[in-house]
Amino acid sequence: DSGLLDKMRARGIRQVFYFQVDNPLVSVADPLFLGHHLAASAEASSKVIPKESPWDKLGNLVLVDGRCSIIEYSDLPEEMARETDESGRLRFWAGSPAIHIFAVDFLKRVTQGSLRIPYHVARKKVPYLDEHGKLVQPTKENALKFEMFIFDVLPLAERWTVAETSRREEFMPLKNAAGPDSPHTTRQAISNLAAEWLTQAGISVPRTPAGDAAVNLEISPLYALDAAELAAKVDRKLRIEGPTYLDRAKGA
Repeated sequence: DSGLLDKMRARGIRQVFYFQVDNPLVSVADPLFLGHHLAASAEASSKVIPKESPWDKLGNLVLVDGRCSIIEYSDLPEEMARETDESGRLRFWAGSPAIHIFAVDFLKRVTQGSLRIPYHVARKKVPYLDEHGKLVQPTKENALKFEMFIFDVLPLAERWTVAETSRREEFMPLKNAAGPDSPHTTRQAISNLAAEWLTQAGISVPRTPAGDAAVNLEISPLYALDAAELAAKVDRKLRIEGPTYLDRAKGA
């Protein structure tokens, strides 16, 4: 109703790269992924990462009646989530990090007419006021939240592709204030990836006994999109002795 898709088409925008804002490792507008999508003349494309356990909070990319679909983790029965094949690998192993490309013409087509994507139920802990007016912080889920997800348009695509990628390189969600998926673990993941690229380029990086980067490191995508691009332009005399940020303007 906003007319945004028509405005995109008028400006020559033909593809929409979609990702979750809380995943700072995402390779925005990844040229390899985009090229794969365009070469296949796909209407929709999705990245997947191997799940680490049946309880990974990732959507499950599957085929339903021959169509690409994602089953939200909360909608997949536990007994199915735990199923394995003969090799012991999870049957539903392809987790969705919510990285997609959609053709603008496809989005225009599916949003015309009577399209109604389904609601999904999310169980949440929601603070509330009790009968005495006191704020209560619940210790277990006490509320139902109804959500709609963009991935429910995937089965409507006539042509689609899927690309497997590395969790270590492209998925580190920021969900919590402390512990797993927190600012601390996210910063460490960004630093570790930068350290790996720098090491491949012949740059020495200080490490902890566990092998993690010992200082905060970050490489702007405006400077390099991957290890090969970094190796082609980084100054071989670069010394990493403290927090380092490589960007397009000044290099380091």
